[in-house]
Amino acid sequence: MSPGRALLQVRDLAKVFPVAGGRKLFAVDGVTLEIAAGETLALVGESGSGKSTVARCILRLVEPTGGEITIGGEPMLGLPASRLTAMYRRIQMVFQDPNASLNPRMSIRQLLEEPLRLHLYLLRSERARRVQELIEMVGLTTGHLDRYPHELSGGQRQRIGIARAIAVSPEVVILDEPTSSLDVSVRGQVLDLLLDLQQRLNLAYLFITHDLQVVQHVADRVAVMYLGGIVEQGATEAIFAAPRHPYTQALLSAAPVARWGVKRTRTRLAGEISSPIDPPDACRLVGRCPLARPSCSQGKPALVGTGDGRSIACPVVIDTLPQPVAERIPSC
Repeated sequence: MSPGRALLQVRDLAKVFPVAGGRKLFAVDGVTLEIAAGETLALVGESGSGKSTVARCILRLVEPTGGEITIGGEPMLGLPASRLTAMYRRIQMVFQDPNASLNPRMSIRQLLEEPLRLHLYLLRSERARRVQELIEMVGLTTGHLDRYPHELSGGQRQRIGIARAIAVSPEVVILDEPTSSLDVSVRGQVLDLLLDLQQRLNLAYLFITHDLQVVQHVADRVAVMYLGGIVEQGATEAIFAAPRHPYTQALLSAAPVARWGVKRTRTRLAGEISSPIDPPDACRLVGRCPLARPSCSQGKPALVGTGDGRSIACPVVIDTLPQPVAERIPSC
């Protein structure tokens, strides 16, 4: 991404949780990423890799242990509650489970009015107009406004979650597995809605998912996480066509192929997954990686740009590339 284009910038984000015995769990360990207006960055990885913790740290639903987060150059960390509330007009989130994120005691009208009252201080007549606009933007009707969440289908509830997220006209929306709780028949409809809203409103999306087929459909770029860190990042088409990091190769090879009779050669990683509790200063994949060298146990590898819009956290792979290494991604 060209310098100065990024709307959301995350630098060296870390989150450490204390665990029993005075030990520490490194849930997020030096994540660096950026997203431009109108762009979708997919954050992928297996369960437990730290994807959702990254999202919650960005929004300060969980306080980061370290790092920097800026939106349009304005920092998120260190803000008092009053200033943080104002920042939530610029960044919002759509949660995985609409059943858990929507108050069952509030009508749909009340749910959509709530962010307008908290952030925009609109008059009642202005709120009513905005609520009607929002319900139509997400493909529902004014007849849904006086219903309650339990009276809607799962897809309709997620549409309400999306409407709440865009109610205050944010610049960045974090989507945490927004379709994983939906029936297959409605997932495509919700994804198409998200893409339509992005185009109309020029939204920047951080799309967190484990569904690699969805990533190919919606994302401009993809960042692959493993045990709290990003191991590879770049354009979606390029990474899916030719993954370079051993973990990315294994992850993509495990994804099902959507064409009958087409088979993919599996790349399997042997060995035990490393523990994120008090991990050694080494590559997190070192015990499973087919490319491992003795030097891989002597420090965590940096995420390095390869000059073609991609960055990789593996010096063994970097050494095999013909093009010169362009840049080192700071503190990652």
